[in-house]
Parts: sequence; structure tokens; C-alpha cells
Amino acid sequence: MKALKWIAYVSAGIGGILFLIGAVSLLTLKHKLQAVYIASYFLGANSFLLVTTVILLFIYINQNKSPLRKG
Repeated sequence: MKALKWIAYVSAGIGGILFLIGAVSLLTLKHKLQAVYIASYFLGANSFLLVTTVILLFIYINQNKSPLRKG
């Protein structure tokens, strides 16, 4: 689980960096990573942040598993 947490944090960092680059590109109208559309930065950031969310949710669910209650 520790390796999954590191992967999630790295993915969140990459997503944050892409989001910041997209915001700067939106304000200055200059493309830093040779992307044709500014929305490309936000789509990439969205993908990395979604992967982060899924990994952290998987870790949370596995750590808090409780047996099914009858009743």
C-alpha cells in the first residue's frame, strides 16, 4: 500500500503541475509544452487527478473493511 500511496502522490503532483501550466498558458496565451490547445493541459491534469482519486479511494476502502453485518 505504501507504493500505491507514492504513486498517487506523484500522480497528484504531475496533475497539479499541468494545471498550473494550463492556468499560466491561459493567462499569457503562450504554450509551454507545444500543446495546440490550452484545454490539453487541463485534460491531462484531469486524468492524473482522477487516477490519484481512484488509488486513494482504493487504499481507503481496503484499510476500513469491516465484515458484513447481519441484521
